[in-house]
Order: sequence, then C-alpha cells, then structure tokens
Amino acid sequence: MDTNGEPFNDNNFEGLPNRVKTIFELMIKEPTLRRHIILNGPPGSGKTSSAKLFVEALYGKDSMSSKFSRALFLNSSDERGLEAVRSRVYPFIRSSLHFLFGSNNTEDKPKVIIFDEAETLTDQAQMALRPLLDEDPNHVLIIFLCNSISRIHSSIVHKFLVIQLESPIPIDFKSRYNKILNMKENTISNIDILFRRGDIRYFLLNPEKKEEVKNLWKLLMNSKRTDIESIFSTLLKTWMFHELAMFLFFISYLLNVIDIESTKELIQYTDSDFLKMCNSSLRIELLSKWFIKNILDKLEIC
Repeated sequence: MDTNGEPFNDNNFEGLPNRVKTIFELMIKEPTLRRHIILNGPPGSGKTSSAKLFVEALYGKDSMSSKFSRALFLNSSDERGLEAVRSRVYPFIRSSLHFLFGSNNTEDKPKVIIFDEAETLTDQAQMALRPLLDEDPNHVLIIFLCNSISRIHSSIVHKFLVIQLESPIPIDFKSRYNKILNMKENTISNIDILFRRGDIRYFLLNPEKKEEVKNLWKLLMNSKRTDIESIFSTLLKTWMFHELAMFLFFISYLLNVIDIESTKELIQYTDSDFLKMCNSSLRIELLSKWFIKNILDKLEIC
C-alpha cells in the first residue's frame, strides 16, 4: 500500500532492470527482507531515480518533496563531513512531525536516508553512520548511491546489499526517461543512447541533443569525400577533439571495420602532449583522413 492507501503495483518500478525491480518489489511487500542498500554504477545509470522510485513505492508519488517526508536526501559531495551527519541525519531520525502532519499509514515503514555520491563521505562520517546501520532497516533504512564502491569503508560495506546498476539498454533507458519526465514518448535515438552509455542525466541536462549523434552519423556517411574536412572543421567548433575521436571509434566498432592499427592511431591522436603540438588545421586533417581511410575505404571494400 502507498500513502494514499492504494495497493502497490508492478508499475512502480517500470524501466528498472528486472533483477533490481524484483529486489525492490520484495523489500516493499515483505518487510523482513529489507536491507540497507548500496546502488553502485556509472553516472547516469539510474541510481538517483531508482532510489526515488523505491521511496515513492513506500510512501506514494512526490513523497520525496513533501515537507514532512520520511525520506532525507543528502548530496554527500556538499555535506561530506561528520558535522553533516550530526546536524542533518540524527535530528531527522528523532523527528516525529510526520505523525502530526503526515499519513498514519507509516507504522511499518522505515525512515529512508539517501546519500548521493556516498563515496565522498569522509571516513569519520561513514563511521558515524555505523549505529544506524546496526538498526533494523524497518526503522531506519540507509541507501548509498556511489560511482565506486571501493571508497566505502571496509568496516561498514558488509552492512549493505550491494546492487550494481549498468548503463541501460535503449528500451530500458526510454522507459526510465519517460518515468522521470512523466512522458509517454520521446525522440532520443538509440544510437545517441548507446554513444552516451545510457547516461540519463546527460539527456536531462541537454534535451536539445536527443538526436545529435544520429544526425552526425547521417551527415558523415552521406557526404562527399571532398566535404569531409569542412564538416570536421565545423564540428570542432562545438565538439572536443577527443569526443570526435571516440565517436569515430564508436561508429567503426558498430560497422565492424575497426582493427588494432586504426585503434592505436586514434589513441595516439588523443594523447594530450601530442595534441598540444597540433594546430586546428592539423586536427581537422587527422580526423578527416582517419575517417576516410578506416571507415569509408573499408566499407567500399566490404
């Protein structure tokens, strides 16, 4: 049941990987299975949105933004020290305003504390959380969101259920993206999703770039060879050199024309010391010649 007394349903976790969805559903339906959680994965893999969906499944839609919410969200990169734990976390745990102004349907549900970028918490701050991690997760449930679990203190990491989030495949990406924006459809191309490694945050911050890679692919693959240098000259005004180099590697991989030598060549081009010696004209020439030799020429042979 959510805060409005409506039954929990599977759509609460629409767009999450099946294994994560299964774990969350079990934790919601069966309190004895609740654990403190670490959501570990690369930027944009859905850690924040997954934690939000978990809280909303417990307490209802928009419960994260309620003034009397039973969930506390902290950005650990801003509040990373021991004082933040003392001044924000423990007062929140002791607070009981939700009993006065919130729903009455919360007796069997925990207060949830979410630490974004948890790996930036100092060792002291992490250790100060240990008493809470020893608590029953049905009273207080801690969720760490982190890019790398290696910086979570070894003495507390065993207190968590660690869930790894990978970059989502396009169909899952679109489902999550739609869920976040409350949209039924969007125009983000599959190739843009793949190139940006399923980084949901990137597209939320750059909505105008939903088809940038798709359009660039079409432009390059349908252009005359004599126009290639002019195209790269224009592109380098808005793209970083290394981004374009990785884009060329990406499309050559998808087209199955990449080989060891061409890969070595691109890696050498992206060396920072090498690039310092290259003026803009040389950079345009390097990318243009690599594209023609390692993609267009190879496709003609095929």
